[in-house]
Order: sequence, then C-alpha cells, then structure tokens
Amino acid sequence: MNEPKYRAFISYSHRDAKWANWLHRALESYRPPKKMVGTATARGPVPKRLTPIFRDRDELASATDLGTVISEALEQSACQIVVCSPQAAKSRWVNEEILAFKRLGREDRIWGLIVGGEPNATDQPGCAEAECFPPALRFGLAADGSLSDTRTEPIAADARPGTHNRRGARLNGRSPGSGRMVLQPFDRHRLRSGRVRLR
Repeated sequence: MNEPKYRAFISYSHRDAKWANWLHRALESYRPPKKMVGTATARGPVPKRLTPIFRDRDELASATDLGTVISEALEQSACQIVVCSPQAAKSRWVNEEILAFKRLGREDRIWGLIVGGEPNATDQPGCAEAECFPPALRFGLAADGSLSDTRTEPIAADARPGTHNRRGARLNGRSPGSGRMVLQPFDRHRLRSGRVRLR
C-alpha cells in the first residue's frame, strides 16, 4: 500500500466510547523512544508520533453498508485496533469493519484491546454472552472473502481489571506502524479457569 493517511483505525462499539476515546488520546500522545525513531522496519521507519488515528464517532446505525468515509478510512489505515468487549462482539458494524480490513489483505495488522468479557468464551458451554472477540476476529477469511470456519488466534493487549490496567496496556503497546507491539496471541487452547492470561 502507499503511505497510509492514518496510523491506525479504531473499531469499537458506541458503548465502549470512553475506552475508544482513551485509546485515541493515548496513541496520539505516545512518543516512541528516541533511539527507535527512524529505525527501518518492514513497514517503514518508526515515526516520531502515532498520528493521525482514525476513530469513528458514531456507529452507523441507519446505514446499509460501511459508508464511503469508513471504507476509505480503512483503506488508508496502516493497521486496525479493535476495542474488544461483549458489546463489540455483538456489534454488526465492528464485525463489518474487521471483515473489510481483512479483505484488504491486512489480517496481520489487526490488534485488539480487551476491555471486558472473556476471549473465546463461546468455546465454553453457557458462556457465549461473555465473548469479547467479534466473529470476524476469531475466524479467518474463505477464498471468496466470506467468513470461514477456520479459527484464528487474535493478538490483543488486556486492559481488564486484574490483568493489565490502562497504563500497562498503553506502555506495553509500542508503535503499530513499527511492527513492535508487545502483545500476545489469545490461544483458545490456553484457557485457564475461564480466563486467558498474558504470559
């Protein structure tokens, strides 16, 4: 892709707007260590700042598709960050944004921030309501661009109480554009007592 207009596109449910606002401010105010700035990576040099970040202010409740603005913003974003929660897992538009970004061939540039619920809770009987990963985050794409039944292992930072707090999530998540985000895959086979923990 050409030089992206946005460092990242934040996908979130309107019920998680406070988290999305915090993440937006945290990313745009973050300064990579000086010794990293300018370092060449597979995705270009590490920037001085992570700006701009695209954050849609309202869910598209009355739209019939993602809309021109959203589609163009996704195409012009270097990566996608999904605010993961039970609300996001149920949101049609969060799921559609993830699908659209994957169809651009950028599945390896999607990261999550878990703010509530449980990763892969749908694998446990009676726990589906607690699921925090949208379907498009948990499954890969088929050859025709539709959602397949092949499971993936989403990479996410955990900001829930008792795991990483907001400060921890911020400090552990380095530049999305540098390919150096300190995140871990949430493997559904590592569920312990109904909770997946970062190593």
